Amino acid sequence: MSGVLKYTRADLAKLKYHPVRPLDVISKEIGVPVEEMAKLDANENLHPVPKPMMDAVTTALQSFSSGCSAQIYPDPTQTNLRADIAALHGLTPQHVCAGSGSDDILDIVMRLMDAPSCLICPPTFGMYKFLGDISRIKIIEVARKDNFEVDVPAVVAAVRKHKIKLVMLPSPNNPTGTLLPNSDVEILCKEDAMIVVDEAYADFAGCSADELLSKYPNLMVCRTFSKWAGLAGLRAGYALGDPSIIERMLAIKQPYNVNVAAEAMARAALANRSEILITIKSLLDQRDRLIAYLEKYRFLKPHKTHSNFVLCDVVSASAQGLATFMRFRGVLVRYFGTQGGQLQNNIRISAGRPQDIDKCIKALDEYEKLRYDEEAAATLKGLGDVEALIFDMDGVLVDVSQSYRTAILDTAAHFGVTITSADVNAAKAKGNANNDWKLTLTLIEGGLKKGAKAPSLEEVTKEFEKRYQGEGSTPGLNSLETLIPSLPMLKELKSKYKMAIVTGRPRKPDCETAIKSFGLEGLFEVVVCMEDAAVKPDPAPVKLALSKLKCKTGIMFGDTVDDCRAATGAGIKAVGVVPPNHDKATDTEILKASGASVTLSEGMAELSDLLGEGRG
Repeated sequence: MSGVLKYTRADLAKLKYHPVRPLDVISKEIGVPVEEMAKLDANENLHPVPKPMMDAVTTALQSFSSGCSAQIYPDPTQTNLRADIAALHGLTPQHVCAGSGSDDILDIVMRLMDAPSCLICPPTFGMYKFLGDISRIKIIEVARKDNFEVDVPAVVAAVRKHKIKLVMLPSPNNPTGTLLPNSDVEILCKEDAMIVVDEAYADFAGCSADELLSKYPNLMVCRTFSKWAGLAGLRAGYALGDPSIIERMLAIKQPYNVNVAAEAMARAALANRSEILITIKSLLDQRDRLIAYLEKYRFLKPHKTHSNFVLCDVVSASAQGLATFMRFRGVLVRYFGTQGGQLQNNIRISAGRPQDIDKCIKALDEYEKLRYDEEAAATLKGLGDVEALIFDMDGVLVDVSQSYRTAILDTAAHFGVTITSADVNAAKAKGNANNDWKLTLTLIEGGLKKGAKAPSLEEVTKEFEKRYQGEGSTPGLNSLETLIPSLPMLKELKSKYKMAIVTGRPRKPDCETAIKSFGLEGLFEVVVCMEDAAVKPDPAPVKLALSKLKCKTGIMFGDTVDDCRAATGAGIKAVGVVPPNHDKATDTEILKASGASVTLSEGMAELSDLLGEGRG
């Protein structure tokens, strides 16, 4: 490292901060007013804070005698707050340490323990690994069972093998909603390690490991006010544990780690707990209502949950694409990718107020209607047996609506020409538009004022690539690309067909980067790029793919007239695909006129019927 970074820890260079975007910013991006959005991505209790709580806090902040006056530093010993928390759990204040949310508590634990390693069970809360990296604690992972339960024998074996002194397990687990039964906690507590049970969502499950604290001094239970009490914005949490451990935690925490507003509201929440529990029942009712709907959708498989959220497998569709679809309709759900575990094919939906679940169901209904066409699926199956499936990349496998398309518009603007997405679509519909650099130049030439000098193809390509690939510390538009179809579906198709990609992208870096980024390695035996053959609509690249696959029959899936003409010119069947943000009726008419036998929905969910997974 150079410059001032030479004074920093080299091991922290890999950490990147990816902040959650505030609602008002998202609102402007998607054009949906904040009050019309359904925020179902962070497991918050969105019900209004009870008025008695607000009144109590307002009074406390203005009174010196309350111990929570806004003008005076907070009580570093947390005397009153710890006493109130202890009373809830039938413990003494000596068993309690409070913090700025449970994240702060987990951080204190990591810093306190003389533990070279910490065991976690993914998929799980991503904060454990983050805090471990900061504290230079090696994270040992023991995978959960297929049903997301903790593999207790495997955990015990790992603790003994690696001499692990710290184990962190949530119950219910985030993001799966799986419980860690107290019987399992007891087994783990018999090992020579500190067992930390993170119970951020325990109030939704109705059970806790706090009853085991008197029996096992190496057990710690962590809680938060963020979820059940609806105080996520104020940050208040706590740990319950053996007084000797708690004493050390109090000694090393930041002196004023719970601000007076958070303390006053947390104490008010405990005083008004019975009223808040009514909202918890409402959230659980709405969760169950949501699950009943989720089970009806062909593209979702909800998992059993004991919390205020539900994790879903996304089937025959892209999980990230689904999350993006819902986002642009004002419904925020959580897509994790690899954060916290291998969750690229999952989304998590929080329970919300009735109006939030209404909006969620409406968006999911719309998604199913747009993403599966029964008639198209039947037509596809009727095309007969073929040896090969050949795919275009852009608009078929990868959503480029915010990358290549935006690069075209921005590059044209750089040369003083204003064009729209409709202009790009119209040019694509005419054909001979498979090279986006040349297409951009053509659109610029058509929009220049009379007498203005047109840029060269080299100049256009340079500006286009600067925007698409990124420059310096500025990320490129390619970072906004997402996989459209379901990766598991593609993997299953691979087991039945020979598959290839025929794309107008250059191989390096564009095509290879996309294949690696979206986990497509090994799925396509052949990849034909722009430098390998004449570009579509010439049938040469499709013929080359067939030759390398050693196949005579096949189907090519494409979103443009050039794709369809190249397929039919190569003597195979052409199937159209609707790319993101396009009108299916319009595209179907254009693609059919160019030789498409049928047009599939965005994401090609109809392809699952080729695997025998149709609706029947």
